[in-house]
Amino acid sequence: MFYRLSSLALLALGVSALPSPQVDGPPANPNPPPSAPHPNIGAIKAVDPKSFPSYHTGNLNRENNVTTASAATGPQKRWACSSSSILTWGDSDNGGKGIQITNADNGWRGFYIYHNSCDYVPWKYIWIDAGATQFVSLPDGFEGRIQRGVDQTMLSGSPQTLGTWFEISFDGAGVGWGDTSLIRGCDGAALLWSLDGSGAWKGFTQNVLEGAPEGSYDMKNNGQWVIKATENGDGSINTAPRDWLISQIGTDLAYVDDYHGNPVIASGNGRFGTYWPAGRP
Repeated sequence: MFYRLSSLALLALGVSALPSPQVDGPPANPNPPPSAPHPNIGAIKAVDPKSFPSYHTGNLNRENNVTTASAATGPQKRWACSSSSILTWGDSDNGGKGIQITNADNGWRGFYIYHNSCDYVPWKYIWIDAGATQFVSLPDGFEGRIQRGVDQTMLSGSPQTLGTWFEISFDGAGVGWGDTSLIRGCDGAALLWSLDGSGAWKGFTQNVLEGAPEGSYDMKNNGQWVIKATENGDGSINTAPRDWLISQIGTDLAYVDDYHGNPVIASGNGRFGTYWPAGRP
């Protein structure tokens, strides 16, 4: 007798049983600069987390993109949301503020940088070859995030928030603040560390996408099954994905919701390294 499986039943079997859509490659004629040295992930993660300060928020600005002005003029935007995106293959690294991005996946991958509260169009994006590390410079006062993805959806002009976020901002003293956030979903691991010599790191490298319980998955607009958002727009909690992520990662290495742990670190020179293992962009 033939039985038809519902979508929930398929999910119960694990998303690994579902076909994975083909991932777009980079734009034509890639021209990246030479890769920076590959980071020593074992040495980074070997640093005792008790040896450096961790914060629930610190001076990280995660959402708001306005500054308070006088009552006569009201709040003022720090930036205008982009109407088009800047493609870089890797910026010149002269020791200024920014992020090293290591693509630890098995092919070219795209990474998209958004200002806070500007979800429709990325400010800048970069494609990086498998195993390569490139630098992206960021301006003073930047507040935003990086996500993995593909041009078809990320440059479509509609918000694509489902997935792992690396959040970063700079305070008035030029100190960088960063975290890995899974509040809007998880499409794979992301590790970050300060490049100021403090040894501070957060994030994770293990695969947490398979084996989650029913109610833990959502589909990206390009067809990739990922862990769904742990919080809804009204602040309510999706307990199945939140509890799954806590069981796999804990609460101090990444934001699993807005209420647990101390997943934020600082970088005194405004520079971070990030490492992105295979995921579902």
